[in-house]
Amino acid sequence: MMTISFDSVGLSFGAQRLFDSLHATLPSGQITVVTGQNGSGKSTFLQLAAKFIAPDTGKVVAAEDGSILQKDAFRSRLAMVTPEWNLYARLTAEENLRFFLGLRGMELSAEEIRVLWERVELKWEDTRIPLAGKLSTGMRQRVKLAVLLAVEADVWILDEPCANLDASGWEIVLRAARQAASEGRLILWATNDPREEAAADAVIHLPWN
Repeated sequence: MMTISFDSVGLSFGAQRLFDSLHATLPSGQITVVTGQNGSGKSTFLQLAAKFIAPDTGKVVAAEDGSILQKDAFRSRLAMVTPEWNLYARLTAEENLRFFLGLRGMELSAEEIRVLWERVELKWEDTRIPLAGKLSTGMRQRVKLAVLLAVEADVWILDEPCANLDASGWEIVLRAARQAASEGRLILWATNDPREEAAADAVIHLPWN
């Protein structure tokens, strides 16, 4: 089992104290949702969990079966979908997919890629010809989801992954997250959507500071 634990975590940005003695344990095998008003620190919570930033006080510990995972080893086990992650506008969807997977040393066959597009309900011709910059925001979000699914990471960090998706896209994300959790992966999901909160196994409510 993999866990991410927040132990007395405190974090400030300038004069604003965002977190103060925050405690939380995120286990694998379930979907944990983080909610809170705008400015409450949902995205920052995810960055702490991913070890992209460090707290001012306390500690964030990633462990597997009781053994602590060092930062680089842990990062190699996670994948993220965030608003800050942008596709390369002058590459096609397929070229973006191959590029991001290549960064992880992965290479998929044409048939494997076709299956991925089917899973996120993108048409094959829509991913090979138009440049990503010409795709709708919803289609670009589906390309990101395809990368996430292909990586098969042990930890999923999702920052409003259903933004700009229609009802069908929302179902794709929820179904994929539920399946990943059933396979023992750790799913951390930031959202303010009541439907997504209701679908979670555990919810962390961040207070407004």
